[in-house]
Amino acid sequence: MGDGGQLLVVTTRSRLRGPWLFPAMFFASLRIRRQLRADHDVVRWASVVAGPTEFWTITVWRSRHHMQGFMRSGAHDDIMWLFSKWLRSFWLMRWRPGTAENGDWDGLALAPAPASPAPASCMDDERRRTLDRALGHLPWLQAATGPDGAASYSSAPAARRHRAEVAPASALIVRLHTKVWQMPVALQALRRVRDDALAGSDARRVAVGIGRPGDCYLLALWVNHEGRETMRRSPTLQKVQERWPSGCWVNDWEPENEFGHWDGLRVRRVVKRDDATLTPGRVAPPRR
Repeated sequence: MGDGGQLLVVTTRSRLRGPWLFPAMFFASLRIRRQLRADHDVVRWASVVAGPTEFWTITVWRSRHHMQGFMRSGAHDDIMWLFSKWLRSFWLMRWRPGTAENGDWDGLALAPAPASPAPASCMDDERRRTLDRALGHLPWLQAATGPDGAASYSSAPAARRHRAEVAPASALIVRLHTKVWQMPVALQALRRVRDDALAGSDARRVAVGIGRPGDCYLLALWVNHEGRETMRRSPTLQKVQERWPSGCWVNDWEPENEFGHWDGLRVRRVVKRDDATLTPGRVAPPRR
């Protein structure tokens, strides 16, 4: 489909305070699954269990507006107030689908379609000056206008600032769809990919888990693009793609903004710290 240029991907990761909360969180996840299944504005979704204390959601939305409407309604809104009691950590990241994609997610390709050669619709200098005069008393709206003169969320100063805070980060998602009885083998294959990523590509975090029957997932996070490309070319991931040629989907993601932390990791702080250590006269500290 090539709709990735318009789609918004949201990942949430919840770490429970202890395994005794697993039943409560699992049943809350079932409620959210039912709500997602009935929502026509989410084009793909997954509720993933990565361990007795680790839960994920991956949702692909038609727009930011549709995503926000879901978060404020139904089961999702009902359990938000419980998070402070249940969770040790919570992490949310919003992404744009990247251009490098192998396979599809049940018929959906997230990578954006190639840009058309049509000329850019930028305003000429005279129209820009006229618009600036008209919006002179509305500086917040003036700051949100793009090259074509239209105001949008993506052009707003806050959105640009949030994007810049996490800009060097990147992620790679792998989904394996297979027979239910093959899930242990698929899960083990993704764990080998995870182990290689943690050992050799400077991955900051990697999670592997199961979703609906027949679905296994891997999500890897870096604060640079080099590690992601190393993992994409790794022999272990290539073997997975060769073994499940029609059931393996791989897509890279570019970050939009971040909330919370992944077991202490805040991408926006790591990026800020790394940028500071690259200023002249300073030496970057060793990575942990």
